[in-house]
Amino acid sequence: MPILSAYNRVLTYLKKIVYELLFIEQWQLRYKFDQNTGIGFNDQFNTYQQILPPKDRFWADPFIVEENGVYYVFVEELKYGEGKGYISLIELNEEMSKPLKSQKILEQPYHLSYPFIFKLQDTYYMIPESTANKTVVLYECEDFPLKWTYCSTLMENVIAADSTITFHQGKYWLFTMIEPKEGVTTNKDLHIFYSDDLLSNHWVAHAANPVVSNIGSARPAGNIFEDEGVLYRPSQDCSKRYGWAMCINQIITLNENEYLEEEVAHIKPNWERNLLATHTFNKVGKLSMVDVLVKRRRF
Repeated sequence: MPILSAYNRVLTYLKKIVYELLFIEQWQLRYKFDQNTGIGFNDQFNTYQQILPPKDRFWADPFIVEENGVYYVFVEELKYGEGKGYISLIELNEEMSKPLKSQKILEQPYHLSYPFIFKLQDTYYMIPESTANKTVVLYECEDFPLKWTYCSTLMENVIAADSTITFHQGKYWLFTMIEPKEGVTTNKDLHIFYSDDLLSNHWVAHAANPVVSNIGSARPAGNIFEDEGVLYRPSQDCSKRYGWAMCINQIITLNENEYLEEEVAHIKPNWERNLLATHTFNKVGKLSMVDVLVKRRRF
């Protein structure tokens, strides 16, 4: 029995080596333009088109801004040889006929991802994930879309991932996944904080935190959107692996003391060959986007 066990370990190790020599696992983008410009959910993923990054990097966490008919897609970009993410910009239009190029717009000594973007009084702001720095930091756009500068620190000494803000009933609500301590990744505890002032560094913790404690639906996965007067929160299902699938959750109750949501859709990575995961959804105007983790040949 010990000989057989050792043989199986060696075989597993060799398979892993061969796999890594032949394939990369790469986050890519998928997109679709349609005539329905309402903020809703387009789940016909088999009709989405591919955006393939160069093989030395990945593009993930797409957030969209439309200005004068041009779609600006902000993504996490990470080069495999560097191992640290930064925020890049890709311009997209309906007549795209050649491979897209990215432009780096925001980098720090620590990892950045999930570039959540919103507009307030004609100014764009961004809250990229900065768990490696234990902060939730707000950046202001001085010259759209390329120049971003530090504005304020909303929270300190917190391991908060994928912070996402929505405005509801006269307050700003900040949804974020919080880990209990450094080096621990559970992907299961969603917390909410609220404030009357979006630019404040005083955010009140929701009385029911964590409002969701479930690895299958807690972690944010894109903008909270409204459809026919109802709020919906995209979230990640990390039950099989990080960012394996997505959920769309209808927000039923949201106030200072209560929070209740109900899953209305579950999106598995099964509409293309070689898909391993999908974990962000956003739509602005005609453009819907998701990211996907793909097993891609190196050569």
